[in-house]
Amino acid sequence: MSQPAPCELERPSLLRVGLVGCGYEGNCLAAAIARTATVRLVACADPDVAAATRVAALGHEVTTHLSIEALLDEADVDAVLVATPNHLLCPVSLEALRAGKHVLAEKPIGVNEQEAATVEREAARADLRYMAGYSCRFSLARHVHDLLAEGVVGEIQAISAVFGCEPLNDGWIASTETGGGPLLHLGSHLVDMVLWFADEDPVEVTGNIRRRAGTGTDDTSAFQIRFTRGAVAQCVVTQAASTFYFAVDIHGRSGRVTLRGWNFLQFEVEVSSNVTAAFANPTVIRPRTEGDNVNMMLVPELEEFARAITERRLPSITAADGRRVLRVLDAVVAADSDSGPIRID
Repeated sequence: MSQPAPCELERPSLLRVGLVGCGYEGNCLAAAIARTATVRLVACADPDVAAATRVAALGHEVTTHLSIEALLDEADVDAVLVATPNHLLCPVSLEALRAGKHVLAEKPIGVNEQEAATVEREAARADLRYMAGYSCRFSLARHVHDLLAEGVVGEIQAISAVFGCEPLNDGWIASTETGGGPLLHLGSHLVDMVLWFADEDPVEVTGNIRRRAGTGTDDTSAFQIRFTRGAVAQCVVTQAASTFYFAVDIHGRSGRVTLRGWNFLQFEVEVSSNVTAAFANPTVIRPRTEGDNVNMMLVPELEEFARAITERRLPSITAADGRRVLRVLDAVVAADSDSGPIRID
């Protein structure tokens, strides 16, 4: 009998995952799974049978189910990916954790800090890996974070950031009952970046929210975050833009870094620094992109999730990270209601 090749002997078993939520993001995650070397899609769940069937077709012999409960009862999975509307992210994650499954949940992982804290406690209690799906950290935000880690701006003094999109008119994203609106949808990405870049604790938030007539969702939110060492971030999130765009401008004592873009593949980073010779003059960097946003963001996210499980360690983006984002967003809403600053412990 012939012996298996060495590479066959050393190859780790694939992480078997179930996917809950087969809309746009669920489709993207399923496409990313097909491009990984460590993850296999074995089941998907959605009350929309046609949507579940479309996602199942992206894998091989993938079973379909109507709910997370049915998937857990009928399929053998190691982990669950949660790509539902925002109001279901927490309850679906809890179902999976209580069934002994590792979880990767799409941002913002819940609709408020209380939901995020509940998920964080359950994952810790069960000693399971839980990852918050802030996929921008694996692409556009990573390039900025690397520059900051090199010290090109020195001590950060101020950050200004804006995320904008066209009006959110349809589906769950346009309804307050399902966690819609750009503050959770885009503001979660923006705040995660700001907290990651600043690398210090926020202590105070002020903010104002203008809401859309009809839907009641936030239309434009402007808010300020003050940090422990005195740095300040001023942020705007809006669905009153003509197109999707983002810009994050970081000012330090020694330099400046600006990230700006028009989608997740078309972006650039401008750097100037008086401590790094390569950036003594303002320099525009256009990072190389490979393929699409699935390749750039979701494939490395899934690979990191699988490694964290194999290595029995926390993933690089934890439930605590997701909770901190929601703490700030909760404070924005509270500051708008109270018309005053909200202290964050």
